[in-house]
Amino acid sequence: MLARFLLSVALATIATSSYAFDVAPDNATAVLSDTSPADDVRLPNSVWTSDKEVPVVQGQVRRTVYQRPGGTPTTLQFLTPMQERLEAEGYDIVFTCSDRVCGGFEFRFQLDLLGEPEMHVDLGDFRYLLARKRGATVDPFAVSIVVSRDANTSFAHITEVFGAEALPEAVEAVPTTEIEATNTTPLIERLLTTGRAVLTDLDFGSGSADLGDGPFVSLSALAGWLAENPNARIILVGHTDAVGSLENNTALSKRRAESVLVRLRDGFSVSDVQLSAEGAGYLSPRASNLSDDGRSLNRRVEVVLLSLE
Repeated sequence: MLARFLLSVALATIATSSYAFDVAPDNATAVLSDTSPADDVRLPNSVWTSDKEVPVVQGQVRRTVYQRPGGTPTTLQFLTPMQERLEAEGYDIVFTCSDRVCGGFEFRFQLDLLGEPEMHVDLGDFRYLLARKRGATVDPFAVSIVVSRDANTSFAHITEVFGAEALPEAVEAVPTTEIEATNTTPLIERLLTTGRAVLTDLDFGSGSADLGDGPFVSLSALAGWLAENPNARIILVGHTDAVGSLENNTALSKRRAESVLVRLRDGFSVSDVQLSAEGAGYLSPRASNLSDDGRSLNRRVEVVLLSLE
């Protein structure tokens, strides 16, 4: 293991010293790097479809993960300076897309990325970019970037390919205006893409399981979709922050999920057969429990899709 680590560091050092161009995001720290003198790497140049093979390029490959604390308002704002830097250096943007437009879960898992925890990808909030530079010698021939974020950190995964002889021709990129519009992915689209979605507009009293009067747009949308899909089954899962005991938080989180179930059943006439409720307490946080913002994000009810049949 030590020999492998030292070899990786040596290769990364050699490669870095020969690069004339650095696309790294501003004010970010490289937390993980892996370099191979000869490798295959998948570089998607279009949205995911089940009948399309992902283009594979061969060459010297360097993958680097960067983290920037504090996050960014949007992934587009994080990606844009890197894209502008590439374009200023003579790169053509082959393809760019965001989470739902790319293909969500299926698109993300066709990417050759270094893994968690260094590189975190929120399946409902990520962006991808592929660029190339014809005739490149010192600079990478192809660059792909994946950016995502959580409540506390922005993540960037940069893949650079040197010495590649071929890269698929550019396809029509998704317009920036369309990419920006996906920042607010509808509840049902996120549920179908990732298998779960947070009901972000619910209102509970402090320490209470009583659901406010609403109206709650998320429940209306969910109830309408369930009515159109009578064979669909979901589970409502309550979550809490880490203040208090696990026993008490698990009980509270389940009561909150049950309150949402009752509202869907009694207020929107959703069938009991389609609904169930559980509580996870503080065992599945979305963010750090060390800050007020993180604890607020962790207090939630999620809907999880169990089946459509």
